[in-house]
Amino acid sequence: MTIELLINLAVQFLGTGSAFFLAYQSFQKRRIQLGAEPTLPQYFIRRSTYWLGIAFYCTFMSAIYGLLTWRWLPLEPLLTLIVKSLRSGEWVNLLNGLDGNTLIPLIAAGLFLFFIAWESKLNPLLILRDSIHDAFAIPTKAVEVYHALITSRLSAVDDSLKAQIANRLLAPSIDPGDFEKSSATVEYKWAHNCLLFDQIQNYANQSSFRRFFNEPSLKWGEICISYNAMSEKVTVWKEAEPHYTKTVKLIKELDHLTGLLCRLLASLVVFGSASENEIWSAVKRLGGNVHEARLKHTYKYILLFTAATAIGVMLGREISVSLHNAFLFPEKPLAHFNYTTLRWIAYVIPMYVLPIALVFLSRTLVFRHHREQSDRYYGFYMSMMIIGFIVSTAVSALILELTFYHREHFNFLESFIQHMRWGILPALICGFVAYQMDTPMSGSEPLGKLMMAAALRFLGWGSVAVIFMLYATDDLAIEVSNLRFTLVGTAFFTIGLLGASVRFKTVMPGN
Repeated sequence: MTIELLINLAVQFLGTGSAFFLAYQSFQKRRIQLGAEPTLPQYFIRRSTYWLGIAFYCTFMSAIYGLLTWRWLPLEPLLTLIVKSLRSGEWVNLLNGLDGNTLIPLIAAGLFLFFIAWESKLNPLLILRDSIHDAFAIPTKAVEVYHALITSRLSAVDDSLKAQIANRLLAPSIDPGDFEKSSATVEYKWAHNCLLFDQIQNYANQSSFRRFFNEPSLKWGEICISYNAMSEKVTVWKEAEPHYTKTVKLIKELDHLTGLLCRLLASLVVFGSASENEIWSAVKRLGGNVHEARLKHTYKYILLFTAATAIGVMLGREISVSLHNAFLFPEKPLAHFNYTTLRWIAYVIPMYVLPIALVFLSRTLVFRHHREQSDRYYGFYMSMMIIGFIVSTAVSALILELTFYHREHFNFLESFIQHMRWGILPALICGFVAYQMDTPMSGSEPLGKLMMAAALRFLGWGSVAVIFMLYATDDLAIEVSNLRFTLVGTAFFTIGLLGASVRFKTVMPGN
């Protein structure tokens, strides 16, 4: 082993180790904003899952750094130059050899390490870090639980729990009717705080949750002091004459205490629950409003839709070709499974699956911060149809213009308008997917019923596809014998299978 190779390996090892260490520190630094207070994400998931997320992120960053400095922009030319200059003692050669091939890899490696540690919203690596956080479900459940606790309605709380809270108070500061008052009143806010504090005390008596109460950022000591002070203030406020300024100030202090209590209780509930059903059962017991249709493992649905699209294209085109060769033009037979089928698959998947993936992403982002309950969200469904139309039309314009028509002068806006007809079906599918997400289906339904429903969706959506594809291909230039026939037939099976696949198994909180 030469000295150059040994030094290169040592530098590579140190750089990779630095990337791993900086990624570890970056992962540990992230805070989740619950209300006005930042919280460490490790308190919203079990330790094994949290450390698995750390290991994945650090390993991924180290691997990227290794590929960057070993293959893509290798540091080896710079190190070799330095070693040769040290051996010969000719520093002029070192200066003369510092060009783009030697300096750019060094700059890239330094910038990559800087970006790993740089805490800024503009840092793309932090966006990746936060995505890995979300992939391991570290902050998501806590944010949802926090908002559910903040907006809970005490009228839904069990009467026995209300009586238990009143009995534990050192001073009688709660009346039975306080739980039914407006959420903007002092009485209601204090009753809410008493409920949250009582539930937190149940966890405080268990040794397995001791680290939550010892964690300075969760402010358990401040909560206790503030809670006792609020008890005295509310008692005095109830006995005194109404005073607007004092009431506004007291409400502000109660809201601050509510935020601290919900933050700590969300950490305890998420960390202490063995399953997601147990989480939402605890939230509903405290009067929390939870979106009933909660999807799990969304990546499996994306894979399912991708498979349905690919199978629909292959099945649809092959059956259409068979019918064409057997009944329409047997003297001009079309070729079976060939390059055209693969090209159609590569075209249809981004045109349909990409907008559906955006529906899942949009639902997560919108409902994470949506506080009002409703059975249906028709505005959201219409928005998803618009997004699906725009994305699928843009994909169609880009793919067809750049790979099929091969036009020298590409005008995106003009092509977008020309290909708008191809975005209608994906838009309808996106709206249907968004609608079906709020239509929970039990996993215990009979197989025959499930198969019948899927068959009806297949025929219904296949018929819709035929109608719209006949319109879309009305003026299509026929460069291949009966291209319109094969396109319509393929659309029937593709859209039909997609429609049949749109069935979501949801997690019902409290079940």
